[in-house]
Amino acid sequence: MKPKFRAWTEEGKAMYYDVYPFKDDTLLLSYDEIAFDEVPASDFILMQSTGLKDKNGKEIFEGDIVKYKSGCNTYTEEVAYDKNFAGFGVRDADTDIIFTFLQLADVVDLISLEVVGNIYNNPGLLEGE
Repeated sequence: MKPKFRAWTEEGKAMYYDVYPFKDDTLLLSYDEIAFDEVPASDFILMQSTGLKDKNGKEIFEGDIVKYKSGCNTYTEEVAYDKNFAGFGVRDADTDIIFTFLQLADVVDLISLEVVGNIYNNPGLLEGE
């Protein structure tokens, strides 16, 4: 898998796609096939793609909020990276434990995941709003 990134800036309250980590703690922001801006990485929150797509074909990134069913329950949780298991998964809001997609696959049909927002544009989704 070729790593893909996006980046959020608090200052501009904007999400940038087609972002590339670059030299000397900078990022390249792509506007089209030939136009790039080199910006300080410290001004942005960098998020990597999980390599998965949701049930609607939308790419799933760190920081996305996904909804899924397990048994009779529906969950809405943040996608996060777990350093201990070197994998992406969902962060349980009550315990702050990350359940990797590999662990979840035993009890959840991952094809049922649906991206409903992200933690920067839609933080209220995690609070049941």
